Amino acid sequence: MKSLMKFGKRAALASLCSSLFLSGVTHALSLPQELQLSVELPVQGITLNYSQPVRLEQVLDDANANGALGYFPLSAQLFDRNAQQQVDTLKAQVIEQLNQLALQEPQVKSVITQLESFEYQARYFVDLDRDAVISQPEKNPLLVSENIPFSKNILASKGDVLESDKLNQAQRFDLYLTERPTHLTMVGAVKQTHKLKLIEHGQLDNYLSMLPKGGLLANADKSTAFVIQPDGHVDEVSYAYWNSKQAYFAPGAILFIAFDSLPSEFSTLNQNIIELLRHKVNL
Repeated sequence: MKSLMKFGKRAALASLCSSLFLSGVTHALSLPQELQLSVELPVQGITLNYSQPVRLEQVLDDANANGALGYFPLSAQLFDRNAQQQVDTLKAQVIEQLNQLALQEPQVKSVITQLESFEYQARYFVDLDRDAVISQPEKNPLLVSENIPFSKNILASKGDVLESDKLNQAQRFDLYLTERPTHLTMVGAVKQTHKLKLIEHGQLDNYLSMLPKGGLLANADKSTAFVIQPDGHVDEVSYAYWNSKQAYFAPGAILFIAFDSLPSEFSTLNQNIIELLRHKVNL
């Protein structure tokens, strides 16, 4: 009798364990697909792969461990490949505006040539200075595409999780970590793109003086330009004799010479070009 009772208890326990195991399997199968994160470093020729999203600090540490040492933080760039369609659409809109303007002002074709010669990717605007990333939590985001609609529910601990079954798309980023640039790039209402040697404490007049005579287009703004710093920040620069102000030009910055007195139907053109240039891959 005791033997039968023991057998019955063992059978009941086995049944319970089996039930719990099957329940666990069912729960596992109901979880969202595991998210993959891939970060390519084109300059170093390596790719960092993760089985789940990680924070920016982890990516920078792994990049350093794989040879990305001594990069210039201000010119570092992170791009969200999942959002590429957005910047492709912006580029198409800008080129279409310029094509329409070129029907009235043929010299604008040179600007189209300039802009089409660059590579653009969807910029993920974030501080890539590791010291800032590790000391300021708000600068250490979990790397998830801004293009995927989801509800972020992020835990602050090391066990970061994303509670959303919409996150079933692989995350792809490009991280450009380069040395300190030694030049600036001038584009816009000029006859051609110019790579200009960086002048310590130089001002816009200094860089304009490096252009060949007649280097500006007839419809170039002769009093105001824009500098797109390597981190994507945009500064307006006044440089006419009556409104000249000191400005800072970071290594690798883009100097955009704007159009002056545009027809009303092209009133957004300068700003649209500036926004596109913020997504330029600066190599």
